[in-house]
Amino acid sequence: MTQSQQVIEELYDSYTKTAANIIAYYDGNERNNKLKELRDIVENNCIQNKKLKSTEIIKKRLLTLYNDDVDDNIENNIESIMNEYKQAITEIDKNVANDNNLKEFDKQVEALLDKVVQKENNADEELQLTGGYINIIDPISKKRIVDPVKNTICGHTYDRESITQLLKLNKKTRCPVIGCKSIEFVTLKHLRIDILTKTYLEKNPE
Repeated sequence: MTQSQQVIEELYDSYTKTAANIIAYYDGNERNNKLKELRDIVENNCIQNKKLKSTEIIKKRLLTLYNDDVDDNIENNIESIMNEYKQAITEIDKNVANDNNLKEFDKQVEALLDKVVQKENNADEELQLTGGYINIIDPISKKRIVDPVKNTICGHTYDRESITQLLKLNKKTRCPVIGCKSIEFVTLKHLRIDILTKTYLEKNPE
């Protein structure tokens, strides 16, 4: 994982932590308004990231396109590149509805809100969510998770120390959760802090 990728992941993790704090300390319309403001910020950040990636692609494409031209045309080439670059920038699709970071943020917020509903309804200690549960037992050590990380490929959560040690023993390790359909090997770059599980563990100590 590059340093820039790590910074981006930490940024989105901070967004989820902020959402967790909003849900914990606000309620009703005030909570909804705060979450709406935060989501707008997250969405705008996704748009900016998409624009940055797109501009880099456009720049490389244009430089490659004009790179083989003779030096006599360099002045005209620069002007053509700048014009095409500006035009391409205006045509960048700003729709981020399918952005993975935005979808993950929405998923985490939805689960955090479900948690509040379950708590208000005196739910069981293992928090039931739409389509599943918050699992606080590490599938590797079979012990309570201490530092939860989520596999962004399949969505399963492990204890950071357990999965790290497992990958040291065997780099070609698939998700250790029984029944997981993912056939991809687990890698450290696909592991992100699981804010939802972490928040639950902090609020429900042993």
